[in-house]
Amino acid sequence: MAITLQKLSVKGPAVVPAEVSFNPVRTLILGPSDTGKSHIYDCLWFLLGGTTALEQFPESSGYDSLELLFTDGEQEYMVRKGMAGGIGKVFVRIYECGDSEDKTSSWEPVEQDLGQLLVKLSGAAGKLILHNRSKKGPVTGDDLRHWTLLSQTSMIAKELASGPKRDSPKRLASFSLFLSGLDDSAIETYLSPSEKDNIEGQLKTAQESLERTAAGIPVEADRIATAEALGRVDDGLDRLSTQHEARSSVLRELRQRISVEGNLLSEASTRLASATSIKERFLLLEQKYSSDIERLGATAEGIAFFEILSEIPCPLCDTPVKQHINPADLGSNAPKKYRAAIAAEVDKIRTLRAGLQCSVLYETERIESAAADVQRLSKSLESLEREEAAVLVTAGGEFNVDPRQLAEQHTYLSSLLGAFDEVERLNQEIKRLTEAKKQKRTPLKRNIGSNGDEVGKYAHKILDAWGFTSIQSVHVDAESGDLMLDGRRRISYGAGKRGIFRSAFSIALMKHALENGFPHLGTVVLDSPLKAYAQKVSDDTDRDIPLATVNECFYSWLSKWSGPGQIIVLENEQASPEVIEILKATIFTDDYSVGRQGFYPPRPGIGHAPKHG
Repeated sequence: MAITLQKLSVKGPAVVPAEVSFNPVRTLILGPSDTGKSHIYDCLWFLLGGTTALEQFPESSGYDSLELLFTDGEQEYMVRKGMAGGIGKVFVRIYECGDSEDKTSSWEPVEQDLGQLLVKLSGAAGKLILHNRSKKGPVTGDDLRHWTLLSQTSMIAKELASGPKRDSPKRLASFSLFLSGLDDSAIETYLSPSEKDNIEGQLKTAQESLERTAAGIPVEADRIATAEALGRVDDGLDRLSTQHEARSSVLRELRQRISVEGNLLSEASTRLASATSIKERFLLLEQKYSSDIERLGATAEGIAFFEILSEIPCPLCDTPVKQHINPADLGSNAPKKYRAAIAAEVDKIRTLRAGLQCSVLYETERIESAAADVQRLSKSLESLEREEAAVLVTAGGEFNVDPRQLAEQHTYLSSLLGAFDEVERLNQEIKRLTEAKKQKRTPLKRNIGSNGDEVGKYAHKILDAWGFTSIQSVHVDAESGDLMLDGRRRISYGAGKRGIFRSAFSIALMKHALENGFPHLGTVVLDSPLKAYAQKVSDDTDRDIPLATVNECFYSWLSKWSGPGQIIVLENEQASPEVIEILKATIFTDDYSVGRQGFYPPRPGIGHAPKHG
């Protein structure tokens, strides 16, 4: 897996976008200083996970966001970041060949962190590398950028390719992964300072615990004798337990019977209370029925008296009675109807009273039955409880030893035996921790096999094509993560050669990794690889090959590069028209009247010529 850079864009709300496209195999961007080439490198570093905000200058005023398009073969990704910094946003869509602007698929946001995404696309996801001899961790986007995006200063710096000493263990580990495809998951790490402090603390605690535990063991005590004494106590407790179990069996049976009888007594008591309550309610209802019959009889007598009363006018106004009440109520049939209704109601109540008497009789029988059950079960329960008490009284006489004394002896002997065991365990723990502190440090030698030779051979072939035909041997020093050329370390050469040799090294590593299916980002960006070689100083004796030869050979080789992997070169040194045509090179100028005036489009009033680069 690998990515291919497509296009870099810098945009703003009221300015023309600054854009540059990249060929999927080889890209050459030429131009003098201060035209924006190094700024392109800085933008790529920033958009591929770098955190340092970009430098601002007059030509970049009005621009506030950057975008980078790249593909992984099946999908196209867009990274968008603010020029001032912050967390970038990543989007993805299905990749289709041709102009991306004509694609119909829409961008979807990617929730994954950019660094983690690049690690995944490079094929390094899940790989563990040593961050130092005491810590393992995953490959990061910073590791990918270090070995693939080379600034001019890093190429010519008089330091190993693995970078500053503080970062070199992690850089060497990622280099070994790209070189051999093997990670560091099988390598044993050293103890970290915090782990050592932790072991020291555990050791001190174990020693203090040993002193406390040993102090609690009598001088005359012996582990074997203690174990034998504990065995005798256990035998006594076993006999006691057997006797107790036999007694417990009898008690369990008695108590089970007591429980059954108690439950039955409770049920009988409940039935007695229920029947008594219901009978009382029925008797209360009987009293109500009697009262109702008496009330209805009195009402019937009142109606009878009413029938024999004669009609007299109103004593106040002498008005006839018929004018004050409903005449129908004074008819001869009305009182008869009332008395018939009352008689019917009395008959109904008498019928209900007859049924109620049956219910009262039934509940009386229930009360008598329940009361008999309560009395019988109470006597049975009392008998069982007396029997239980008798068993408990006689139980103590069956034991010929004091259970409390046996229990105390068992507790003491058990704790003493536990102390002997704890002393033994603590001695073993102290021995283990003491050995853990003495972790032996061994040299780290990764198994890169013949991969280093393969990368060295290809780097040699590249340098030979670039005009350095006098070099006899090139190989990779796995321990330093750098090249050895004719027995000399790369950093022992002058600045110009250091930069060119580092460029060849990075390209060879990319080609080797991709051809073998090893993790790699899949692109190499070189910022001015020839510039330092061109700037010869009087005491620099390393430039033994004419600059024109190196330039011509370098560009000729680049024009024939076919992969695997993508190479992007940003350079000051001029190339021949033929090479420019073959590479379809992007040419920046510092003259507003000719060609493309640097990376940012020219604007009136902002400088006489672009001043960034």
